[in-house]
Amino acid sequence: MAMLRIRDDVVYREVDGVIVAFSIDTGEYVALDAVGTDIWRRIEQDGRVQAIRRGMLADYDLDESTCIEELARFVDMLRTRRLVT
Repeated sequence: MAMLRIRDDVVYREVDGVIVAFSIDTGEYVALDAVGTDIWRRIEQDGRVQAIRRGMLADYDLDESTCIEELARFVDMLRTRRLVT
């Protein structure tokens, strides 16, 4: 089962209701929108991708294939910026 974890070198804060995250090692940063912030919080609570996907399906009006695709795209962006492992 795939597991996500926020990297130890990442500093993040909530600013005006959204997460702003910065990697000290790489200098990469991101300001997440509301949905991205929700996913980030889910990574903090339970980094299992399956659990995140289940929560997203329960809380948002989207079909499973769209959820899988969009979540994978978001996680790829976080990994590319070295914000999660």
